Amino acid sequence: MRIEEEIFLEDYDIRRKRFIYDRRVHHSYVFVAGNETYTVIVSNLMDEQTFTRIGYRMPQGLFFPVNGLAEVCFDVFDGLACLGDFRHVSFAGLGSAVVLKNTVLALIAYYESFFTGGFVFQAASGEIVDRNRPTPLEEIYDAMLGLKNELRYNHRTGLSKKAPQPLIPACFRAYKVVTTGRACYVVLR
Repeated sequence: MRIEEEIFLEDYDIRRKRFIYDRRVHHSYVFVAGNETYTVIVSNLMDEQTFTRIGYRMPQGLFFPVNGLAEVCFDVFDGLACLGDFRHVSFAGLGSAVVLKNTVLALIAYYESFFTGGFVFQAASGEIVDRNRPTPLEEIYDAMLGLKNELRYNHRTGLSKKAPQPLIPACFRAYKVVTTGRACYVVLR
């Protein structure tokens, strides 16, 4: 795999690399938080046939956007051999907020550069991916996207927490399609 372009996005304080894999254009946004290096890989999905071949489904009653979608993958980056392991990383203090902020900045940077019709990603679910997580990954994504806003409770004290606030701008709308062993999220403009 050859890097076609590498630039530093000063407005976002993040590095973007462009490469082609599986006949699709990908952009990797690399950042460091704590002692870990992370990458957000955003790949263009310009047609519904590729979208469906990969295993995604549009929510019922919605159509594939004319300007395509962008597939999002996120993981700790410690070399290409381990990319895609999607292992849980524990954070002390506000470390997870820093990672989340940088991930959102990468997606905003992509959207502002390429004007995609939206984003799509998957969350694996079940015992293996949720091991050592206080909150299941699917539940976190549901709250971040505004699909779940019920009260939560502190497991130690039993006191209620604030209802989660969605992290996507109001101009986007999130949808979820559940299939065996995973949840597919589609976020449309």
